[in-house]
Amino acid sequence: MGNLKINILNDEGKMTGFLIDREILSGLYITFDFSKVEQNYERFNINYKNPKENQMNSVTHNMDEITIVSTQLDADNHVQFLIEENLSLKKLRRVPENIIPLEFKKMIRNAYKKYCENNFLTSVAS
Repeated sequence: MGNLKINILNDEGKMTGFLIDREILSGLYITFDFSKVEQNYERFNINYKNPKENQMNSVTHNMDEITIVSTQLDADNHVQFLIEENLSLKKLRRVPENIIPLEFKKMIRNAYKKYCENNFLTSVAS
């Protein structure tokens, strides 16, 4: 089976495939395969810095219709969340912590709220 991807417009206005590993819930996708994450960094011009020792490094990349949260845990361990406008924060809270740990849920929620503020969406639940 080929790579799963979501076609979105990149910052240059080109339709580009964002590689994902799976859909967690409507409006939220995860990529944890390092080669896919690297391709997404390149395709969407996402810059990240090396994390300090014992510290996660996260970068939020806001686009017109989506937000990408990239977290570098160490040199070869990265995770990305693609967040769409239709994400339900209420449903996100119900996702078990063995699927999405609380720390990641907080990052996703904060990125989603910022996305909504930037796009003047007023129907954001806490």
